[in-house]
Amino acid sequence: MKIEQETQNDSIWWNFIEALSDEFINQTGFGIYAHITPLDVHHVYKEFQQHEAPIRHFARDYVRTYV
Repeated sequence: MKIEQETQNDSIWWNFIEALSDEFINQTGFGIYAHITPLDVHHVYKEFQQHEAPIRHFARDYVRTYV
């Protein structure tokens, strides 16, 4: 059960990174790490976990407020 939970968490993390990077590319032409540090990405992920918004919606809103 623990391994299954870790796999799901990893999947959510990678989907989050992909969505956030895609949004940065779409809105600025550059990926996520051209704008924020890996530590900031971690903080944004923790913020995402506090909300109930879908990943893509959260990523779009975050990049709009960042840019």
